[in-house]
Amino acid sequence: MTGNAILAAETLGHLVGLGVEEFVICAGARNAPLVSSLLRSAQSHDCEVWSHFDERTAAFFAMGLARRSSKPVAVMTTSGTAVAELLPAVIESFYSGIPLVLVTADRPAHFRGSGAPQAIEQVGIFGTYAPTALDVSDVENLKGIADWDRKTPLHLNVCFDEPSAEDVVENWNGAFTDSNGGHCAVENSAEAKLLAAFCQNAQRPLVLLGSLDETWRSNVTRFLAASKIPFWAEGTSGLRETPALAETRIASESDLATLDPDVVIRIGGIPSCRFWRDVENLTALTVLSISRQPFSGLARESALLVQECFPEVGPEIEPCWNGGLPLLGAPTFSEHPLSEPAVVRKLSEVIPSEALVFLGNSMPIREWNLAATFERPHPHCFASRGANGIDGQLATFFGISQGSDESWGLFGDLTALYDLNAPALLQSGSGEKKRIVILNNGGGRIFSRLPSLAGLAPGEKIHTENHHERHFDSWAAMWDLDYVAWQPGEAFPVLESDVVVIEVTLNNEATKAFWNSRKPG
Repeated sequence: MTGNAILAAETLGHLVGLGVEEFVICAGARNAPLVSSLLRSAQSHDCEVWSHFDERTAAFFAMGLARRSSKPVAVMTTSGTAVAELLPAVIESFYSGIPLVLVTADRPAHFRGSGAPQAIEQVGIFGTYAPTALDVSDVENLKGIADWDRKTPLHLNVCFDEPSAEDVVENWNGAFTDSNGGHCAVENSAEAKLLAAFCQNAQRPLVLLGSLDETWRSNVTRFLAASKIPFWAEGTSGLRETPALAETRIASESDLATLDPDVVIRIGGIPSCRFWRDVENLTALTVLSISRQPFSGLARESALLVQECFPEVGPEIEPCWNGGLPLLGAPTFSEHPLSEPAVVRKLSEVIPSEALVFLGNSMPIREWNLAATFERPHPHCFASRGANGIDGQLATFFGISQGSDESWGLFGDLTALYDLNAPALLQSGSGEKKRIVILNNGGGRIFSRLPSLAGLAPGEKIHTENHHERHFDSWAAMWDLDYVAWQPGEAFPVLESDVVVIEVTLNNEATKAFWNSRKPG
């Protein structure tokens, strides 16, 4: 057996031992020992293999698969700049706590600093964002896998000599086993008492729910029901439309500041609401964050409780809200039925409750939080909010929705333009229904709502908003996808195919009028 074959076998064996069952490969010359060995024996090792020609898209797809399963998923690249293409997904995975594994092939160490073809400095290339990074020139280096926390990306940089036909190996049984899945296993009575004391010392507490792991939701629901604290929830929390919590639910983000809270409890991911950003400067507010990730989401002083699971509350939690709820409630859309929020409201009424919903970043997530109906719950709602970027959103959607009978992704037009090659990952004949909704308003209109950019002249906004007149019918045809154009105000079309691109050409004047009507005074 060649040295390359031994190294490939040991690497694959350790990955299987970690619990990696899915691989996304971007084939190249330098990673041929890994790719050929994986393809030769994947079925016998119960591994599923995906492939894509673009490393950046492949990494986001792998991240989506890992987010869906909560298991590590490996993306495999050749050497050189192919490795650098992984960085955006690595950053998102780091801040979102997703166990993404990066397996990058490299030339032998003596090529470093030489400028030889496809020889770049790959060791530590992901810096902070892959805290466990192993330079694997020998099988002994793989022992460092034991240090991986499964909450941040893992980087294996595997050094191969010039690959040959003899580098293929079929037997790569797991060489390392770790069953630590990061699941909740014990009650956290001490943390529950700390939370109870925190609430009881407040006069006007407020809860903000970010993205919640499904294992958190039952305990968070019990806490909210027992404490009676007013709460605002992201769609990705899974609790936004929970009927049992309707009494203290804040339907409109506009109401948050009017409550004049003295304590804010953030649970789960970082919220997208404007009020959370305002908290940065409201230094009189006491803030407690309870999260699986070690990030407070604020640059100022606040308390942070990092937990694998949300504390299981008991009788120590009592009602602790001492104010009224003079709320404006959710907005109505009768006066602006053609606006973008009204379109999102209609979509939320059409999408079945059991379907998976993925919200591409920027406006779709904000408008879903604002406008989605409370009458039809959507507990399977996801978004990428770790680094708040719009790249890789379609690929992430395709990964996270694998295995779902029906899934809907809502994307802005610029978000879709960032990810035009992602449909190559779709499998024909799977029977899964995927609806790719593109909200086309001709550019990044969210920038007109930023105070620092709102006053620019129309000719200047062409550059800040990236104006365009593109439509997506030809893109759908390129990938053999069915295409439907839906105009606001029309009846929603009947969707007959498994995979459909639904393009909505938005009325920007109606949308502008809607947002102007929401301004105070």
